[in-house]
Amino acid sequence: MKINSKSMKQMNIRMIMKHLVEKGPTTRVDLSKFTKLTPSTITRMISDLSESGLVEESGQSKKSHIGRKAINLSITKKISSIVFNVDVERTTVAIGYLDKSIKEIESFQTGSIQNFISKVENKIEKIENNYPLDLNITSVIFAFPGIVDVDNTTIVYAPNLNWRGVKLCEMIKYPYRIIADNEANLSILAESVFSEDVRESNNAFFLYISQGIGGGAMINHQILRGKGFAGAEIGHTVVEARSEIKCHCGNYGCLERYASLILPVVEYEKNGRKLIGKTYTEKFSSLVTLYANGDILAKTSLEEFLHYISIGLINIVNTFNPEVIVIGGGFNEIWKYFGKELYKRVSERAMPGVLNGVIFRDTIFDKVEAPVAGGNVLAIENIINNLNI
Repeated sequence: MKINSKSMKQMNIRMIMKHLVEKGPTTRVDLSKFTKLTPSTITRMISDLSESGLVEESGQSKKSHIGRKAINLSITKKISSIVFNVDVERTTVAIGYLDKSIKEIESFQTGSIQNFISKVENKIEKIENNYPLDLNITSVIFAFPGIVDVDNTTIVYAPNLNWRGVKLCEMIKYPYRIIADNEANLSILAESVFSEDVRESNNAFFLYISQGIGGGAMINHQILRGKGFAGAEIGHTVVEARSEIKCHCGNYGCLERYASLILPVVEYEKNGRKLIGKTYTEKFSSLVTLYANGDILAKTSLEEFLHYISIGLINIVNTFNPEVIVIGGGFNEIWKYFGKELYKRVSERAMPGVLNGVIFRDTIFDKVEAPVAGGNVLAIENIINNLNI
């Protein structure tokens, strides 16, 4: 890009917006110090951002300054995204704001692709009638369990849904910007913004465990999507080379056919006992509660799950050698309940030295789903990168 006065202004405005989004309320004086721009330049740019409805004054700064208290500047609480976090059984609908806050509003059964698109359009219409949306700002974001062509907004293949070649922009008849990505990619993106250890790591990995298994890798602070957008698909690495168990992807012996949340639930219930819950995620949570209370059958039912999750973690450590491995998805306390046992198994089989200093933990997201937070981050990044004031 040729650098001229106009492009330089856009670069500086984007830098100011990014700083306000990441750091929160800031004064003009602090913005001048951070950007190395003159106070008068900061004032002009803040005026432009205020006229565009993106920045507002938000009260006096608590920092001590000589003389009159400085005024804080904040990102406005405009709706930046409508997020659909798509799981095999249920889809969560949420609203994301420019200040990074999230409001999850409802969920619905995912169903077939035709029913899904119909419900999506119904939810968008409902949100339009109840919330102030802005076509210049608001994006519709989708998080999918599978391979997503982010450049062409196309679901290449979602194995557990059996959806192929779904061109979202052609199917959804609304004028908003449509963005889609893999759920694990959006999860590691969210962690990189909201958690300090991932933000400060060169390499990090999100192991997404639900009805299937996904992976999101951040290498040198960039999401690894790969040429065909299948980067870090750890769930479809082969863990049993001579297996006769066919995966939804068409291969045999994939990790997700041995270590998703479904398998231990099925193992427990095949003995005639029923777990509490309507979905596999709810039933898995009930199974973990029984395990924590010393239920022998629960412990037995989870043995294969723990064995293959440990193999998945070994493959992640040996292949990506990340500084942080985050675990989440349908159930967000796997490391809390099983971390000690999993680390023991991983340490017995990992290559020498690769575990030194590696952080294993559950996702920081609990009340808000990680892909939802990541979807809104993606929307905000898109707004900032395309600012033209």
